[in-house]
Amino acid sequence: MRVLMISHACAEPINRGKLKALSRRSGLEISLLVPRLWKEGERRLATDSGDGEGFPLYTGAVLFPGRVAGHVYRSGLIQAIKSARPDIIHLEEEPWSLAAAQLIALLPWFRPRPRFVLFSFENMDLDLPFFRRRIERKSLAVAVELIAGGETVRDRLLLRGASPERITVIPQFGLDSDLFHPPAEGARSGEFTIGFIGRHVHEKGIDILIRALADLKGNWRAVLVGDGPRRAELEALARSLNLAGRIEFPGWVDHFEIPGLLREMDVLVLPTRSVERWKEQFGHVLIEAMSSEVVPVGSTSGEIPNVIGNDGFVFPENDVNSLTKILAELQENPELRRRISISARERARSEFGWEVIAGKTHAVYERAFATKSAGAGGAAS
Repeated sequence: MRVLMISHACAEPINRGKLKALSRRSGLEISLLVPRLWKEGERRLATDSGDGEGFPLYTGAVLFPGRVAGHVYRSGLIQAIKSARPDIIHLEEEPWSLAAAQLIALLPWFRPRPRFVLFSFENMDLDLPFFRRRIERKSLAVAVELIAGGETVRDRLLLRGASPERITVIPQFGLDSDLFHPPAEGARSGEFTIGFIGRHVHEKGIDILIRALADLKGNWRAVLVGDGPRRAELEALARSLNLAGRIEFPGWVDHFEIPGLLREMDVLVLPTRSVERWKEQFGHVLIEAMSSEVVPVGSTSGEIPNVIGNDGFVFPENDVNSLTKILAELQENPELRRRISISARERARSEFGWEVIAGKTHAVYERAFATKSAGAGGAAS
């Protein structure tokens, strides 16, 4: 069985763990197409075609690099399909994206026609323009299998008319539990350490965390890793609450520095607040924390409660008092922290490891491959 995955997110090499794991599975030939140039904020990700560490890696020039739902391939797409000769094309773009429209327009021209597997990460029922809704209806009708990046994504796809039997919930990205491992016994400082890792923007709710810390008693420190347009404002807030000496703002760090930072923390907080057109779609840092035996604490925004499950704490969005109470309980009860952190790591390994996600994805491919008609419907009109 030959599968071609198309994904702008995999222009970032660290996101290819699923591909590497899939390439090791018997009876499966996996290949990948990514934009030759992709923009992530101020970053520019340039990729050359070649060996993707165990699988063929194709690249193509895209119009509007950086626009997640608004880019199209102006070269490389047809060539990749011809070279890979896929039985299945797995598109990791939203069902209303221009990339989805481009691909479903091309599929009928290939014989045999590849079966279409579609991944979605959007978990808000956005009011899409008419032409985007038409693209989505067609995408959901053509896809023989749908992969939802979370339970809230599945809920949205059902609202859009997707058939429940064709939807499988699988996170887009997993983790390497050997990289994200607990600290050695006694390695933590003993000072109760609260962490945050992510963008310093309004929707991430870091101000909620800072205000919660202002009411936290005893001996503690906080490390708020990341950067963004709200960083100066957040530092000013910490100073105004007389917390400047207890809260560190180290700025952006390389992804490979994050495991070491997590091993210094007792608790990782993701205090996201939902905004008009966005709520937390997964919160990948939560599973990295869980794998590192750090207790995850998050708000009720989007997918966070499903990611944390019973292996951490969830508080209502924007509720400073509730967050303070959770942190105080964890601060005062090391045995509770230990028990939850051990359970959280086990769940992270069993549900979110790259090999686990690859296995679930492979099962989707097998179902898609067994589908008689590549144009089978997956959505209502």
